Amino acid sequence: MKSVTSEAEESRRLRSRLGAAAVVVCVVAGAVVWSLLPPPLPRLVRIGTGPEGSHYAAFGEALRQRFVDSGVELEVVPTGGSRANVEALRAGEIDVGIVTGGILADDDSHRLESIASVFYEPVLIFYRADWSSDSPAGGRIAIGQRGSGTHALASDLLADQGITNGEPVGTRLVEIGGEQAVAALRSGEVDSAIFVTTLSPPWVKALFEDPDLKLENLDLAEAFTRHYRFLRRSVIPAGLINLRDEIPAEDVQVVVTTASLVMRPDLHRALVPLFIATAQAELYQGTLLAKPEELPSPHHVDAPLAAAARAYFERGPSFFYRWLPFEYAFAATRLMLLTIPLLTLLYPVLRSAGPTYRWLAQRRVFRWYRVLRRLEMEMDASAADPVGRERIAAQLERVGEEIRATRVPARYAADLFHLRNHHRLLVERMELAVVPGGGRSRGQIGQGAEPTA
Repeated sequence: MKSVTSEAEESRRLRSRLGAAAVVVCVVAGAVVWSLLPPPLPRLVRIGTGPEGSHYAAFGEALRQRFVDSGVELEVVPTGGSRANVEALRAGEIDVGIVTGGILADDDSHRLESIASVFYEPVLIFYRADWSSDSPAGGRIAIGQRGSGTHALASDLLADQGITNGEPVGTRLVEIGGEQAVAALRSGEVDSAIFVTTLSPPWVKALFEDPDLKLENLDLAEAFTRHYRFLRRSVIPAGLINLRDEIPAEDVQVVVTTASLVMRPDLHRALVPLFIATAQAELYQGTLLAKPEELPSPHHVDAPLAAAARAYFERGPSFFYRWLPFEYAFAATRLMLLTIPLLTLLYPVLRSAGPTYRWLAQRRVFRWYRVLRRLEMEMDASAADPVGRERIAAQLERVGEEIRATRVPARYAADLFHLRNHHRLLVERMELAVVPGGGRSRGQIGQGAEPTA
């Protein structure tokens, strides 16, 4: 019973060593993999939109409501518009901003990244029907609120045509936009107004339906697109705004820019698919200028498209994001990213556990064969040397005691028995050796007897 207990203890020790090695490998591998995992989700993300009442603000609020079930709070930050959003992105005051095409400078396009384009925004030039001028020049022109995309784009387009404050004579650029510009246009405070907006706001439809206002047909639309690569020529077909009353009464040629969701490069990459998915849910029905499911899109963006956005548009949402709420899908993805490398690293450890266990057990036996082989060679070399034979005999006795004290698991006991037999054969050979001048009597070696004189 004592022998069985000892063997069980030896077996447990071997298993403990293997288990400890596996734990060390797992801990080290886990630490390495953990350092490479994406960080936890932020609980708050800020999006810069536009002035209150603008379609940017309405879109930001729609996204905020759709973010509720994601476990991430989306804070809508009202701003002056696209240019103000770019400044806020630079300063780190917001994480994502809605930016109209053509606003980003070259240096910004390398420091910021695009998530997707979300709106087609025609450049609409309305003027009073009683205004005698054939062009916006020479009157009071509303060019949008300072800080807005309308203000930036209108200023550039007018400047390229030689229209600035006081040039031509009598021209005055008024920095108001949105509904304030609509009211000023109707009251006669301004003669014309430039809007860069979608066709969905009610006040835009009211502009089309107002008989005292007219929409400028851009004869130079194609030329504008050649000078400004972010612009595209488009046509607002007759009846698009009001089919029953045929408003507008005829096709109107305009240029269109594209508004995009722009982000800071340090935005958590898992939030990029969330922004795209929520934008898809909000825009999937299409608009007057976009077909159903046409937006959001990876095309017509100023800043480079984020890698996570490109992957989403090319492959769609991953398995977990298709079937689980966003927060749980992110946790499952993170767990998978941790588990797969660990299993990959642990597999060879587990596979080698059996051979390693066998090697550790057999090593206790086989290491003695090198000792026995050395003693056998010394025995042959000391055949005529009584002193050498006495020394070898003493070593054989000590080796025998250690072999008898060796314990191995039961399944490897046969190897130990073979070792004991081989040791006994070597002892018998030593006892049977006849050397003139001395020797031991048969049966003394290994039994603690002293050599005879």
